[in-house]
This record gives sequence, C-alpha cells and structure tokens, in this order.
Amino acid sequence: MIAFLVVVYTAVVLVLFKVLRIKPTAYLIASIILAGVLMIGGVVVVWTQSAPITEKLVTSQYVVQLVPYVKGQVKTVHAQPNQPMKKGDVLLQIDPAPYQYTVNQVEAQLNAAKANVKQTEAGLEAANANAQKARDGVAQAQAAVDQANAAVANAQATLAKAKAADELAKTQEQIALNIQRQDAAAISQLNVAKARQERQEADAAVQQAEAGVTQAQAAARQAVSGLAVSRSALQQAEAAAQQATFAVQVAQSNVPAIEAQLDDARFNLAQCTMTAPTDGYVVNWMVQVGTMLVPMPLAAAGTFVNTSDIAVAAVFPQNWLANVRPGDDVEMVLDPYPGRLFLGTVDYVIPATGGGQFTTSGTIPNAARVGSDGLYAVRINFSDAAVARTLSIGSGGSAVIYTKAGRPTHIISKVAIRMKKWLLYVLPSVEKPPS
Repeated sequence: MIAFLVVVYTAVVLVLFKVLRIKPTAYLIASIILAGVLMIGGVVVVWTQSAPITEKLVTSQYVVQLVPYVKGQVKTVHAQPNQPMKKGDVLLQIDPAPYQYTVNQVEAQLNAAKANVKQTEAGLEAANANAQKARDGVAQAQAAVDQANAAVANAQATLAKAKAADELAKTQEQIALNIQRQDAAAISQLNVAKARQERQEADAAVQQAEAGVTQAQAAARQAVSGLAVSRSALQQAEAAAQQATFAVQVAQSNVPAIEAQLDDARFNLAQCTMTAPTDGYVVNWMVQVGTMLVPMPLAAAGTFVNTSDIAVAAVFPQNWLANVRPGDDVEMVLDPYPGRLFLGTVDYVIPATGGGQFTTSGTIPNAARVGSDGLYAVRINFSDAAVARTLSIGSGGSAVIYTKAGRPTHIISKVAIRMKKWLLYVLPSVEKPPS
C-alpha cells in the first residue's frame, strides 16, 4: 500500500510538472516533498497503530510426551503415525501378564487378611464369653463367701448361747450339790441327778456348737479360697479378651494396607493400556511389538499432538500494540494453505519478553548484553474451531489485527493480507535463518 501511495504521489508530481508545466521553484519543491512525507508518513503511522501486520507467526498446539507409567514389552500397537484419534482410543498395550500376577497375589493376600479378621473376631467373641463366665463365677464365689460368713456368725451365736446355757446348768448343779451337802433331806436325789444331767447335756451342746463354729470357719476359708480362684480366672479371662481385641485391631489394620496395595496393583495393570489423552494424533511413533518401554521421560514412546486446542502465536513490534485489545478481529494467511484466509480474534497480548529475564547466578550481568528485541507475542484464537483442528502444528504465515482505531486505514492491511494469500502460490515460504 505504501508503494501504491508512492506511485500516486509520483503521478501527482508528474502531472504538476510535466502536464501542467508548473515552473518548479525551491519553495514549491520543498512544499511538495513535505506534503509527500506528511501524507505517506501519516498514513503509515496511523496504519501501523490501527491494523498492525506481521510475517512472524506460527500455529501452536500442546504436545504430550507418551511416557508409559509401567515398564514392559509392547504386546499390541493400535495407533498409526499421523492418524487422527479420539480421546480414550487405545494407542498401544504393554504385556499385562506380570501385573495381572501381582493383582492375583494381592487379592489372595486380601482374602486371607479378611478371613483372619473373621477368625480373630470369633476368638474375641469366645474370649468375651469366657470373661463374662468368669465374672459370673466371681459373683457366685462372693455369694458363697457371704453365705459362709453368715454361717460362721450363726455358729458363733449358737456357741455363745450354748455356753450361756452350760454356765446356767453348772450353776444349778452346784446349787443342788451345795443344798445336798448342807441338808440331804432338803433336796431329793432325783433333782440332783437331773441338774447333773442338764449340766452334762449343756456341756455336750457347747462341744457341738464349737464343732459347728470350726466347721463354719473351715467352709468360710474354703469359700474365700474359691473366690480368689474365681478372681484369678477372671483376670486371665480379661487378659485373654484384651489380647483378642488387640489381635482383631491388628488384623483389621492389615486390611486397608493390603487394599491400598491392591488398588496400586490394579492401577499398574490398567496403565498397561496406553490411551489417547485428548483428540489428536501421534508423531515420532517408533514403537513396535516387542519394544521394551520404561517409565522415563527420556525414553518416550512417541509424541501426541493435541488438536482440541490450537492457537496462533504472532510477534509484533511493541509500539504497534498500543491499541490492540482482546477480542479484536484478526485475519491470517498460513504458508501451507495458499489462497485461504483464516479468521480469528485476539486472545491476549503477552506483556513480557525473555530479554527482561535474568537467571540467578554468581555472575554480574554484562551491561553490553542487556537489551530487548522490541517485540511482544500475541495469542490468537481461530474463529472456527472445526477448521483449526484440521491445521498442522508449526505452520508459518502472516497475520493482521484490526483494532477499534483508525478504521479507514484497515483497507491497507486487508489488501496486503490478500495479496500475501495469492503470492503464496509462487513465492517460497522458507524464512531465512537468523545470522
């Protein structure tokens, strides 16, 4: 467009001096030159600020390094290089046999652990039953001790009563004997014999009561011994119940750990099947049946190109982006697609450049190397996502941004971008490498 303005300017000058034959003077020549500079320069300034155009553009897509999570030999290869695939499609399968064996082994361990939990719970129930039985035995033994103590008290009361009766009988016998010695006619022999017999019976009752006390005390001591035995049995039963409770806790704690091992083993088994992370295709696909894969980033099976999100990174001079805002319309020409014009919108301007980044080190920055290339990158989204998914990654081309300012000058960029679209049929798109 600048060339067109120069041509128009030249034609005007020729008309003035050749056709109209105006006499050139220094003032006139200076005025015409100044008018040309102001006309062309003003248009260029407004144009670059309103509809900046660039030839530094590249289509970008996210890529994923296809690194397996588990190691093993490739059993089956399903994906083909550069063939479109959907998210979840199987790329390849690693031999799952070793990981299936691990799953089977851990499942057996889990079953054994659960069976052990049931066994220990049954042991706990038996131990608790024995402890309850021992508590009942202690209660019965305590009741026997109380009963024996009551029997001892009764026997001692009987003994005291017998002794009192014996003392009374002895007193009565002594009175009868004293009366007989003083006056034989005062008391009959029958009464004396009766008193003696009552005293003898009282003596026998005392002996019998003493034997009853001894027997009751022996029974009490036996009951106390039985209570001690019952309490010892209760302590043993309670200790066995505590041990059984601990065994249940240990058995139950083993189950979650083995379940976690089983989840890990099943996860590893599932990872034997590598699937497409998103819609896209694989490149650098070098695997074959029998290839040994290892979970290392340096030994990736291939590279997966994500076609579900494709954008354009375009570079512009920093001073040309003063009026650019997110949502501004964009027209693009891509080198692999001559004759086609692609539409898009500005996503955002990246307000940063690597020239301002300094790496932490012990070296003082060299002032001679500090500087900037004066460029900013702009991310551009395609308006038609379906068309964008069919484009190739790394395509070069040109782009123009139409801002809200200086709309009359947009025609310059519109003409320029369409000329580039058709010139791609004849001009090479190879960019000269930087020297």
